[in-house]
Amino acid sequence: MGFWGFFAIVVGTVAGVITIPWGIHTYVWPKLIRPAILRLFNKTQPNDPAMPATEKTSQSIDARLERIETRLGQFADYLDGLPDTKDKKKHVLFTRGREAQKAYQYTEAIKLFNEILSMETSGSERVALHGLIGNCFMDMSELKEAEGHYKEAEAEAKAADDTEGLAAAMGNLGIVYRQKGELDKAMEHHQQALKIDIEIGNRLGQANQLGNLGIIYLHKGELDKALEHHQQALEIDMEIGYRLGQANDLCNLGNVYKQKGDMNKALEHYQQSLKIHQEIGSRLGQANQLGNLGIVYRHKGELDKALEHHQQSLEIQKEIGNRLGQANQLGNLGIVYQQKGKLDKALEHLHQALQISQQIGARPEAEKAKRNIEVVLEARGEK
Repeated sequence: MGFWGFFAIVVGTVAGVITIPWGIHTYVWPKLIRPAILRLFNKTQPNDPAMPATEKTSQSIDARLERIETRLGQFADYLDGLPDTKDKKKHVLFTRGREAQKAYQYTEAIKLFNEILSMETSGSERVALHGLIGNCFMDMSELKEAEGHYKEAEAEAKAADDTEGLAAAMGNLGIVYRQKGELDKAMEHHQQALKIDIEIGNRLGQANQLGNLGIIYLHKGELDKALEHHQQALEIDMEIGYRLGQANDLCNLGNVYKQKGDMNKALEHYQQSLKIHQEIGSRLGQANQLGNLGIVYRHKGELDKALEHHQQSLEIQKEIGNRLGQANQLGNLGIVYQQKGKLDKALEHLHQALQISQQIGARPEAEKAKRNIEVVLEARGEK
């Protein structure tokens, strides 16, 4: 977004500003990710008495590895009137902040947005600024800080009777809760945000929340509901001409098809998503789709192609400073190395994935890393 598809990119939408990561309606959860067996393409079944014992052991181990797919939650862009403010200083700071954000210079962007917050601002402007800052923290995988700013945005929106800002804040909080593994809480927030967006006629917001709900249904294993929501999101994004949203929707549809075992359809949707991300210059989107393609190639048994795509994804994730993305791809590389029989390299990458996941508070990813490490240690006869 199967094994460590550390997050097959799912795209979920986070309101407020940006991106991603995390994608966009984005990211594989414990209950969802216990897919069957990796060697789906081997005609010899694991229980075949003619199969060598070592081969049976290898398949048993592969079957228990958990993928790390990239599923992004899409942050909704809520800017209030900041882009058109007549306050020259605000306008300069806001423009510089957005440029820094788009250049993945999140610390600088946060500094500039905070400087605007220190000035005299309206309630709706504060909603937008807290949302922007929260999105920057999300892109840095700092969930606690992001949650704090989204809650500030929610409170400011309620005080200012800013319904659009409130929907954006609630949707972004839903993405935080999903990444923390709190799926029921996440669904509640996305449903409330969708209700508001429908009431005020915000089509972009509706597409975002439909996509986010689709990701949660995927996590819950309700695949037909997931497909339905992502298709609806894609139709709206095509209708309004939102290219990034279309790329995210295609990615999320690819995740569902992969979960259904239809690797060809998954590959097709990921490639379409990657093409759009390349055309619009979204580095994060490119990294996510390269990772998703790597997972599909691994499922197909094309391990060298899988390694190549995960390595490319990891390089971009490092370049843009996306810590969660780095953890995901390190985990995916660990799984591929395990399948190639390079257990030392597998452990090295899995331990790095675990360390980063723990540092950023990504509990579901950390738990997957721990379980995968146990499986590889067992393969080495150490458990």
